[in-house]
Amino acid sequence: MKPTLLLAMALVACGSADSCARLEADLILVDGRVFTADPALPWAEAIAIRGDRIVAVGAASELRARAGPTARLLSLGGRLVVPGINDAHTHLSPRPAGLRLEGLSADPTWPEVLAGISSATSRASADGWIYGTIGASALDDPSVDRAAIDALAPRQAVLLACWSAHGVIANTEALRRLGIGEDEPDPPGGFYLRRTGDMTLTGVAHEYAGFRIVFGARATPDEAIAAVRAYDASARELGITTLQMMTLGDWAADPAATLAQSGARLRWRLIDFTLVPPADWAPPTERQERKDDMLVYRSGTKWVLDGTPVERLMWLNEPYADRPDSRGRMNFPPDTLAPAFARALAAHEPLLLHAVGDATIDAIFDALDATGGPDAWHAERVRLEHGEMLSPDRLARARALGLVVVQNPSHFTIREIIQTRLGDARMGQSQVVKSMLEAGVPLALGSDGPQSPWLNMLFATTHPVNPAEALSREQVLVAYTRGSAFAEFTETSKGMLRAGMLADLAVLSQDVLAVPPADLPATKSVLTLVGGQVVHDAGVVRDAD
Repeated sequence: MKPTLLLAMALVACGSADSCARLEADLILVDGRVFTADPALPWAEAIAIRGDRIVAVGAASELRARAGPTARLLSLGGRLVVPGINDAHTHLSPRPAGLRLEGLSADPTWPEVLAGISSATSRASADGWIYGTIGASALDDPSVDRAAIDALAPRQAVLLACWSAHGVIANTEALRRLGIGEDEPDPPGGFYLRRTGDMTLTGVAHEYAGFRIVFGARATPDEAIAAVRAYDASARELGITTLQMMTLGDWAADPAATLAQSGARLRWRLIDFTLVPPADWAPPTERQERKDDMLVYRSGTKWVLDGTPVERLMWLNEPYADRPDSRGRMNFPPDTLAPAFARALAAHEPLLLHAVGDATIDAIFDALDATGGPDAWHAERVRLEHGEMLSPDRLARARALGLVVVQNPSHFTIREIIQTRLGDARMGQSQVVKSMLEAGVPLALGSDGPQSPWLNMLFATTHPVNPAEALSREQVLVAYTRGSAFAEFTETSKGMLRAGMLADLAVLSQDVLAVPPADLPATKSVLTLVGGQVVHDAGVVRDAD
């Protein structure tokens, strides 16, 4: 055989330390502090890479000897190296070009929103879009009606979305452009608020009614490509190498094609955020064969089973502390879950279930138990997205069923809302991420908001809602890497810096395990690799002597 063919065969076989040990490296990173996330060897000072794989991790003196005749050696100058961050829960929803409201507070009142719209109409194009971000105050105001917006912007389409992404307000022109009628029926999983005495929409929509509005305002193909390109680039600068993207196809008819046209360089897992209710859902009949080194692939189905505490739409076993007549609601009838879960189990379709309230989590437990329980489900790794009220007394059941929790540290910052909605006792039982790890429940982290994993590290390690459940910085790194890979079924190829794994990594601008907490958000990657290829280079890492 020719030497090149032998080398190619060896590269294919490099799935273990033994097989990798026979290979020379073509890129070696030395003089670093390498956090591997590998329990067998947590720390090292150098990494040797051949092609898209790591062939060795260890001491610089040993790895230098692995250099091939054309190998490049880079000196990291003592910088911290981490496995590539795997954002386990993120969204990208480009909108048609328009004007964003400026000057609003984080939780503007309805009069403040109207004043902002009045100011914006003269600056927006006559028939364009106006966007704004609102909070609980506007959504709670019983006087909200699209007629007030119409009086200010009769020709412009106005779309106001809650920062929680659960709850929107749209004016008449926006509804018209999206094909939503004056007396549109409620879609499965959501509802519209209506004027007293008739079926006319006020313009306020929640859950799947709101999703249909927000996701219906689709960007042009060029706008979508530009948005994908920008999101991919900013992620690379932060040391993110994998994006697990919840998509309705709202930013493109064919997201994979849009990714290809954008020149995106990260790994993208596209997850079907379906509008089809569980009762009517069937698993996909055509499956994409996934290889662990793919940059783009489709996998999994997501349902939003309840809302959030912001709108009081997470489903609780006990009433809200600030609204004793309400327990929230589940978006779909609980008895429709088990049949849908059974279909998913038969097809081995990964399930990702947005579940916040304790009643919703209990309904998921019951449906999983009714369709086979731990014996059937443990290997399927059903994901609870958020799982805010997966309380300590529920952790053993979650572990037995093999549930994986994907949490978002930005949710830990809304202490006042959680305390108001739940009261002190229940607040202390919520977002118990430290207890999850101690109980053996797998934990992954994703953004679902601010993209920076380093800002999210600050949130996770301070945990304003429940400080006793704050994570250590190493726990955050592991959850963002090895934990997210486990949630993606890719833990044999990603999430650790170990021989045989994909060479996805980031060299950080500062040591996130040592800097003061306030400095964490300033962290960037100075060098990001995906499959051994440089996808971001700040120009500060130099060749070694």
